[in-house]
Amino acid sequence: MHAWSRDDEDVMGPTVTRAASAKPPTPTLKNGNDLRESGYLIAVGSRTARFRRKHRSKIMTIILLLLFLVLLSLVLTMTILYINQKHKKPLPICESKECLRSAANLALSMDLSADPCEDYYQYVCGNWPQEHPRPDAYKSYDWFRDKQSKVYTQVRDFLSKNITNQPKPVQQAKDLYTACLDTETLDKRGLKPVYKIFESVGLPPYPTIVNVTEDLHYDKYTFNWLDTVIKIKIKLGIDVLIGFDIFTDPKNSSIYRLVMGSPEATNPFPSMINEKKHRGSKSIHGHKKPKQDKISIFDIGKRQHTGEAEKDDDDDDKKAEASKLFYADLIKIFIVESGAKLINLSNTEIDQNIFLVANEFYRISEDFYDMDSSNDTDTEDDDAYVDIPEYTVDEIQAHTDMIVESNNGTAEPIWRKYLEGIFNISRVRLDFKRDKILISNPDLKYMSLMAAYLSKMQPVAIELLVWTKVAEVLAIHTTSEVRALYRKAYEAMGRPSHATTRSLQCASAVNDQMGLAVSYAIVEPHFINVTKPKIETMLNEMKNALARLVGKAKWMDDDTKLATYQKIIEMRTLVGYPNWLFKKGYIEDYYDGVEVDIRLHLENMINIIQVKIKKALDKFRRGNSYTWATDPTEVNAYHTFQENTITVPLVMIQYPFFDLGLDSLNYGSLGTVLGHEITHGFDNFGRQFDKNGNMLPWWSNATISSFVNMTQCFVDQYSAYYVPEVDEHVNGKRTLGENIADNGGLREAYMALQEHLHKHGPEPKLPGFETMTSEQLFFLSYGNLWCGVNTKASLKSDLEDEHSPQQFRARGSLQNSAEFARAWHCPPGSPMNPEKRCIIF
Repeated sequence: MHAWSRDDEDVMGPTVTRAASAKPPTPTLKNGNDLRESGYLIAVGSRTARFRRKHRSKIMTIILLLLFLVLLSLVLTMTILYINQKHKKPLPICESKECLRSAANLALSMDLSADPCEDYYQYVCGNWPQEHPRPDAYKSYDWFRDKQSKVYTQVRDFLSKNITNQPKPVQQAKDLYTACLDTETLDKRGLKPVYKIFESVGLPPYPTIVNVTEDLHYDKYTFNWLDTVIKIKIKLGIDVLIGFDIFTDPKNSSIYRLVMGSPEATNPFPSMINEKKHRGSKSIHGHKKPKQDKISIFDIGKRQHTGEAEKDDDDDDKKAEASKLFYADLIKIFIVESGAKLINLSNTEIDQNIFLVANEFYRISEDFYDMDSSNDTDTEDDDAYVDIPEYTVDEIQAHTDMIVESNNGTAEPIWRKYLEGIFNISRVRLDFKRDKILISNPDLKYMSLMAAYLSKMQPVAIELLVWTKVAEVLAIHTTSEVRALYRKAYEAMGRPSHATTRSLQCASAVNDQMGLAVSYAIVEPHFINVTKPKIETMLNEMKNALARLVGKAKWMDDDTKLATYQKIIEMRTLVGYPNWLFKKGYIEDYYDGVEVDIRLHLENMINIIQVKIKKALDKFRRGNSYTWATDPTEVNAYHTFQENTITVPLVMIQYPFFDLGLDSLNYGSLGTVLGHEITHGFDNFGRQFDKNGNMLPWWSNATISSFVNMTQCFVDQYSAYYVPEVDEHVNGKRTLGENIADNGGLREAYMALQEHLHKHGPEPKLPGFETMTSEQLFFLSYGNLWCGVNTKASLKSDLEDEHSPQQFRARGSLQNSAEFARAWHCPPGSPMNPEKRCIIF
């Protein structure tokens, strides 16, 4: 009875003793038990004691009754469970062709000897390279490239067929393909098409500075570079020396603005050798759209002065020499085919002269690269996302004149003449008092330095620079000899050329130029009624998941949360292809003005470019129509910040990203891609654009401060990832926006899957993976999404990209997922279940 007693009393109360005369003496007793047994101590009677004595039998009856009821409940529960278990059928195994294909792909890609809690990427993708050997044409190979090559094959097969009862643009796409494929005609025509283009823009057949036909007095030579640059822009779409385009206003996405700066559209023609880079979001990123690949296939002037090892410097020197040799050979081909009557020089002397000219071009190009290098937008620089200044054309001229004169140059009127020349082919007439121009500070610096540099250059040297930049864009679309020169140069640079068949190259070129016409022909019949509703449901579930995550975020204040909810609600989604694609007459209107001749390959491409340029200029006064960010045949997805729009092309809604048989697999693959793009609306770039796509402050200062502090965790995490093949680490700052999007996309897709399964019930089992839960299959599908194989060169290139290398895209997001660790039962402290996780949403 010690459970309720105190030091000075027993459980039932104080004790008493009888008087000495009441009972004769007895032997000494040893303890309290002896006292009680002998009658010396008795408990004082209380109401509780009397109640217990009186109702003891009733209490016992109640207790027994309760025990009986508990036992009865247990028996009934066990009986029900037994009956349910006996009659409950096990989940069926999915035996559709989609499930069988997915199961086989996953099984063949996995390395079951790896521990998923130690190295999940190896576990999921360890055998992928053996099952998907990298074609020689690619520096790296993954699901995105694999799918894109299959799309080009599909396009090729369609364009190779006889076409009847198709709209005019579809027939034109076939003719464009036929002209590209006819290499015999291309060889017969030689460089004549290029010479004709040179004449139309004010360029000679070969650089005058070579001086192989007569004595040249440089001081008397004239060259109207501004007039030539204008013609090159409106006839070929190439930015030479000056960059110009039309974009939606960052602060008012319903209207367009003029944007100027360093050259951007340096090669608008389809690439016949270069391997395309898989990229993500589209935005002006503060002032411009992402730069296209530089016109120079050899990255002229891009020497990395970063204290690299001496062997890397030697490699740069070899690449520089290979580049100079390429330009020398290119110039010589143009000289020889022009039929010029050479002056009295030996072949050796002419070759030496040409190489000196190529060396001069390389030197000038390096100078221009140095002018432009500070203009590269990098996510490491927070200042890249500030307001973009606007100027009148006269203000720009006054500023550049000041810089030119301070560098002892002679100022010339440039900018008004340039813009008037560009819009001369358009119905639009500029009002230079009202139509101000957006120019970032780095771009204004480039424009000023460029004007100062040109003011002191000899005209013959300016001509060399302009001629070579145009020649290398056009020449590859001519003869077999020139194409072989490009491939040889690529190999000398250690960059394997895209050595696919000519038919696939031409299919890719047609897809680049007439993607909607191609899409019109290859769209799947059941897309509208079957596939598209599924994707729209998935997107809505994703947005709902992000809204719930935002609701749980403690670092956002209520006003910012409300604005975030509104932006999520207003986010537009474009799925598959434009809704108007199959409306009668619409595709003809879209390609109105395009002319194609099966004998004129280069001219066909130029015509298409000219039609696009004119339409872009004509739309300047019209409101933004929120068009697609890409063609339906591009294997990618996009978030357009200025329009708060997600674009999901048709081919992304196919295997291996969708149509995988089970929802858990679909959400783990395409679902995470969609979530990635949705999250972009709230990462480093997207958080600056409000629900209408306007670059206006809509986050509170406190929320921004909290966000910045939280991002440091991601910077540190990804910067610790090491790539031993190239002895470098991932750049956590440069890849921050994409890493945040990857992590957010995974979390949103997982939550969306849970909601989906809750509504629709458990899904069937995947054959060969019957022991795995839907959650495990979700993460398995996500890991498989990033399987790939790389060369050392591609890994080095990937480390300079805004996306992390693919293995770290998988590892980083999963390490930050507690749900992953639970699903795979990873012990705390294991590599895939670290103590510290980085989470924003």
